[in-house]
Amino acid sequence: MILRDVLAFGSFFFRIVFLDRLPDGRHELIEHRAPISRILDRPLSAGYARMFGFGFDNTEYAGRMGNPPQPRSWKVQAMKLFSAVSSSLVIVSVMVTSLLAADIVHVSPDDVGPESIVHWQGEYLGSVEGEEAEVKLAAQVVARRNDNYELILYRGGLPGQGWDPESGTERLEATITEGQLEFQHDDGRVYKVKNGSITVCHEERGQIGVLERTFRTSPTLGLAASDEAVVLFDGSNVDKFREGARMTDDGLLDQGARTAEKYGDIFLHVEYMLPFWDDAGRANSGIYIQDRYEVQIMDSFGHPGGRGEDGALYQQRAPDLNVSLPAYHWQTFDILFRAPRFDDEGGKTENVRISVIHNGVLVHDDVELEKGTGRGGRREEVPREHLYLQRHRGACLFRNVWLIEDPDGWPEAVEKRVFE
Repeated sequence: MILRDVLAFGSFFFRIVFLDRLPDGRHELIEHRAPISRILDRPLSAGYARMFGFGFDNTEYAGRMGNPPQPRSWKVQAMKLFSAVSSSLVIVSVMVTSLLAADIVHVSPDDVGPESIVHWQGEYLGSVEGEEAEVKLAAQVVARRNDNYELILYRGGLPGQGWDPESGTERLEATITEGQLEFQHDDGRVYKVKNGSITVCHEERGQIGVLERTFRTSPTLGLAASDEAVVLFDGSNVDKFREGARMTDDGLLDQGARTAEKYGDIFLHVEYMLPFWDDAGRANSGIYIQDRYEVQIMDSFGHPGGRGEDGALYQQRAPDLNVSLPAYHWQTFDILFRAPRFDDEGGKTENVRISVIHNGVLVHDDVELEKGTGRGGRREEVPREHLYLQRHRGACLFRNVWLIEDPDGWPEAVEKRVFE
């Protein structure tokens, strides 16, 4: 779309500087014969013309009452040329900025400065003074759209690490005062976020606790492929994917990659990173097993979870627990997939069964799927098909992607890291 704007603006500028200055109606001939005018987006070019006060409809080219248009004075031409040139600098700078921004694929949380909305976003652990004893408390500071923040409090620990879902959560909206993020509770508690920690104060008792920032990693992050594994991507090439798969300059796999081979029963290990999209919506991708059964990938940090959130079997089953990490953190999926079974006549005899470990937490345990998820449910089921890493919204990146065909349960390394 940006390239289309550049070409359209080029067409507009060409017409201003050259076509409008040719006498005797010769610009009409160029307008109708120039090949470039047939491939450019004329409505966009005309839009730029209207923006700067020029007219480019065919009636102007042909002149009025069948007569060729009269040459304009050099002063008018100069004023319009100056307007076009100065305005073009603004448009070109915006276009170049957009092109450069499109090349930014990921950043480290450590590199995010205080001017970024995700500077404070993250997880915090500590304790606060209760009425009778100290209480272990965890928190997630979640960046929302339009520079808004939400604080989510968990008693006992973080999701998947000590928090009991039955204990519920508390959610507070933020205020920003003198470069400090604050959340105020109705009972007099104030949570102040600054310099990598949350200071908890009470309006009458003073400081009652501190929560320090923590960076969790999945226990299966960096899990090495076993000897029998099919390594789909290790940062060296995209040979295991069909034409169109792309590797970034820093050796990561871009979304939108479909395997060259088809697979049936598999164990699959995938590591992924999501960006933070605060203006165009939350980053979104997905792992389509057999092009039909999607394990959703979504920037769901701090969200309640659901059938469309991170780790869901898309639109069919929500994960048992939302254990999504913040944007710019590497996360993992470990998936055990049993393909549908068919008789000799092609009739289905057994449904798909799938188990999913998200960031080291079992969120789907031997779930049966009667058909594909989402739009995948419209496709006829088959015993073997391609694996697809969906291109949807945001620059989702992948690394360390491998699978084991016809597995006999979870690999031993997963058993040790997750279940022991």
